[in-house]
Amino acid sequence: MNLTKIASVAIAALVLTTTFAQAGGNGTIVLNKDVLKLRPVAACQLGSGEFPNDIFITNKGAGVLKTGQKVNWSVPFANAKGAYVLTADLAPSKSVFLADVIPGSVEAGHDCKATAL
Repeated sequence: MNLTKIASVAIAALVLTTTFAQAGGNGTIVLNKDVLKLRPVAACQLGSGEFPNDIFITNKGAGVLKTGQKVNWSVPFANAKGAYVLTADLAPSKSVFLADVIPGSVEAGHDCKATAL
């Protein structure tokens, strides 16, 4: 089971136990859709080649990242970072290509991090 599924199960269990406690133990479950809001998940990957200067931003979440959503990215090894504002909706498992964003390029295989805000 991957980390996302484990976290989802843990959050669901917490919501249910909290709901039972708030219901006073009478067995009534009332779920409020606004109680549980999951943060959008984004990831990034270096472009192809031996010394890429491009990255791919990928939607790793279950929902669509909407047009106008800001995604911060960084490549710590190269001390490169930036932000990208989506110009179109990004469906789950889909990517957007950012060309020439790492000054001077970086050796392949280094980490790239992204956070959807």
